Amino acid sequence: MNVAVRVVVAGALLALAYLYWLWPGDLIPDGRPFGRADDLVVALVNMFAAARIFSPRQHPSEIGRLAAWPPGEVTSAGPAPISARMPDTGRRARPPGSHEQARLGAGGPRGLRELDAVAEALAVHGPPVVVYNASHSGSRLLTRILSGMGVFMGGRLNASEDSIEIAELVEHVILEHAPDFSTLFAEGDPALAELAISRVRAHMAGRPEGARWGWKLCETGHAMPVISRLFPGATFIHLIRDGRDVAFSPFVAPKHPYWRKIHFNTAEITTWRGLGLSQRAYREHGPLFNAIRWANSVTLGRAHGAMLGERYHEVRYERLVTEPAQVARELAAALDLPLPDTLIEALDVDVSRVGKWRSLPRGELSEVCDLIGPTLWAFGYPPEM
Repeated sequence: MNVAVRVVVAGALLALAYLYWLWPGDLIPDGRPFGRADDLVVALVNMFAAARIFSPRQHPSEIGRLAAWPPGEVTSAGPAPISARMPDTGRRARPPGSHEQARLGAGGPRGLRELDAVAEALAVHGPPVVVYNASHSGSRLLTRILSGMGVFMGGRLNASEDSIEIAELVEHVILEHAPDFSTLFAEGDPALAELAISRVRAHMAGRPEGARWGWKLCETGHAMPVISRLFPGATFIHLIRDGRDVAFSPFVAPKHPYWRKIHFNTAEITTWRGLGLSQRAYREHGPLFNAIRWANSVTLGRAHGAMLGERYHEVRYERLVTEPAQVARELAAALDLPLPDTLIEALDVDVSRVGKWRSLPRGELSEVCDLIGPTLWAFGYPPEM
């Protein structure tokens, strides 16, 4: 019933109520057995009917919407806010249903229990030392220092001294789960356990008995929530380099879903700043692609690492190159490792690699600084020209 009809009908009912209530004579001819009593009853009924017409009524669709909310969580104004539905200190939260209990189990979500079971199997190897960084940050030098201290960094390494075996594990975690690991933690990954155990075992080929171990893999920072769970005693070293130097070091175009996640945290992206994610676009705008990859990698690397407390360490590439002996001493102390006297002298350190961006054309440099300026500031590299 629309508003106009409601007004007319309610007005008519109120008029009748007024008439039957106030009219001095007996309007219902009943031979006066009831006198005015029956007139007053009719007046009251008319007033009630008029009031009923204007009382708020829920539309059937609104009733269905509210019914979808759990009992006790709907107010007259609709679903209660989240804060009102959260258990407080004076009220016990409702126990989960039987399905939820089966999923969570006694030790938490199934996915976390699976990861913890894998971690227990991997614990026989001891806690690793893990080096990660945005690619082209000079981590090979750090790997050689750790190797000189007796840390076994893997049996099969590529030209950048990244672990080929661990790369398979990290790539799987990133491609299948990053950047939102909540589904993995809740439901698990049937392929992860066998992959993790087999890749770590292969990585260990040739490890001297009793030696500390670890690996370097730049992209590990993107999988840290999982890797840190698999290796709860691991130490993580995040090597950070000036993003301007990284931006002008040639890399790869983000054509593959894996590299799209490394650059942009999603594999679904197909264009960026009006550019296709192609080799041609990368050839023409490589420094911009490299810069955004650096910003994403260092931001994620610090955010994930900072949650690990004393297990997380940051090392600056610029300091590693200009003060290698001091940085090596600090690492040896933090990791409780020996530092051979001849280690630093044996390293090939190229100081000229620091600050290469200063010799670049101002136009290209300005584009990069405009893109990642806030991140440069956040990591202690003021974007001066």
